[in-house]
Amino acid sequence: MADKENNSAAEVQHFLDELLLSFEEDKTYKQKILGETLRLLRGNHSKSDLKMMAKVLKEMRLGLEIFRLYQAWRKVSIFGSARIAKHDPRYIQTRDFAKSISDEGFMVITGGGPGMMQAANEGAGAKRSFGININLPMEQQPNPIVDGTPRHFDCQYFFTRKLFFLKESDAVVLTAGGFGTLDEGFETLTLLQTGRNPPIPVVLLEAPGDDFWGPFIRSWVRRLTQDGLISPQDQNLFFHTDCIATATSHIRDFYINYHSFRYVGNWVLLRLLNPLTHDALERLNAEFTDVLHQGTIEQVFEWPHNDDTCFKHLPRLRMRLKHHHINVLPQIIRRINALHNNNNALSP
Repeated sequence: MADKENNSAAEVQHFLDELLLSFEEDKTYKQKILGETLRLLRGNHSKSDLKMMAKVLKEMRLGLEIFRLYQAWRKVSIFGSARIAKHDPRYIQTRDFAKSISDEGFMVITGGGPGMMQAANEGAGAKRSFGININLPMEQQPNPIVDGTPRHFDCQYFFTRKLFFLKESDAVVLTAGGFGTLDEGFETLTLLQTGRNPPIPVVLLEAPGDDFWGPFIRSWVRRLTQDGLISPQDQNLFFHTDCIATATSHIRDFYINYHSFRYVGNWVLLRLLNPLTHDALERLNAEFTDVLHQGTIEQVFEWPHNDDTCFKHLPRLRMRLKHHHINVLPQIIRRINALHNNNNALSP
């Protein structure tokens, strides 16, 4: 027994030694993770709470490991009902859209189940699909497109599943669905409205003649706007269409020149693939000066110095937005893309 205990202690010590050596990179954040873990273990938590945390950490680790291999690919999360049959026009529309956006180089993320999730995975194909399934008592089983692939994994909790849906997505498409789809949709719009998620396109997609999202827009969105519960600009956070080509171009064109987003203190930074001309920057400032807290929209290079190394070469636009105008970012981004396109069209 003593030998086993000694061996176990030696293994733990060896693991800690290797862990400390690995802290040479990203040392601060690794120390924070380790510190919070030790505080958690030192706390007087119940067995059920510890069980939950162990499961959450495992799901997060697994998801990070799976998606890490595909960081260079842009991805679209597609939400929709598990209860729609293959012959339904809405299934066909979702499948065909997924193929269209996949042909543009995007990978597709779904909940990995049947119905509209299977339609999206079917359209994109197994090699360009992710399936993040949820363990439910009576449903749902993984669909045959993603089942058994290295891009499929199960979650016990909806919140860890949602984390990866949005963390890894460069766009969200909402198709016909029930409470789960509405939940994903409202959470996405809330995070965009409050600036807790980088700006991304959100498409409300329906089959021709279906008008699934029409009542939501004509009734609830209009009522929320009229009552002052959302601002008129919040309607720019989503795009409604029944056309596959239009939905595809709406997502693809968002990334013509815009690359990515981050906060640095009070600054909003938009990384670009190509710098704007002086005239284009002046036009951008003239159009959006009313949403700035102070100063102007500036174009900067090699700033800030603590940016990710792989992005250091990208030009950036930095600005200080009024806190209640974060919802204007999609409009600013599309204007940046349009100004870049206009400049290219004028070039000899």
